[in-house]
Amino acid sequence: MARFRPSHTRSVCIAYCRVSTEDQAERGASLDAQRSTLIEEADRRDWEVRVVTDEKSAKDLNRPGLQSALADLDEGRADHLMAVRLDRVSRSVADFAGMLDRANRKGWGLVMLSPNIDTSDPAGRFTSNVLASAAQYERELIGVRTREGMAQRKAEGVRMGRPRVMDEGKRQYIRDLRASGLSMQHIADRLNAEGVPTARGGKRWYASTVNRVLTSN
Repeated sequence: MARFRPSHTRSVCIAYCRVSTEDQAERGASLDAQRSTLIEEADRRDWEVRVVTDEKSAKDLNRPGLQSALADLDEGRADHLMAVRLDRVSRSVADFAGMLDRANRKGWGLVMLSPNIDTSDPAGRFTSNVLASAAQYERELIGVRTREGMAQRKAEGVRMGRPRVMDEGKRQYIRDLRASGLSMQHIADRLNAEGVPTARGGKRWYASTVNRVLTSN
């Protein structure tokens, strides 16, 4: 989605800076170096620049500075997000692929100085598409492995889902109540009155819950 700007208006760039776990000890020096590099690049492109900083490392995109920058970009208050390296924005290929899709839908640009990612440039778009394809392949591969693993465990007789926590004594008590002629609902009412926990630790019995206990192995 292209954005219209008068020819005399300069593009606005958000220069995003973040420290990593490795350079926490040199936080100030690291941020200063990033800031200087990004401002120099913005000046070279004749862009107005606004610096946004996150001073704590994080594994995902849930960082206050980055979230504020993305909101401004989505709302049209800025045109580009720029960082010195891809890992300053995200270490997850899947997260970055999602950001690329968001930028395309909302009409703002992404510029990473390393590797060369610039969604306004053909070579940069090629790199972006490769990363997005890699993320999609990773997601599909995880899905295939998960399904294969579940099928194998099922074939081996492994019971799927949450394990039962009810001991055999309580199970036999319910069987005895049923054998005495009580209905499922009457058994449930009695168990509730006696404060007996369910197989999964719940506090409320129902006729259906009693039936599951009686019909399970």
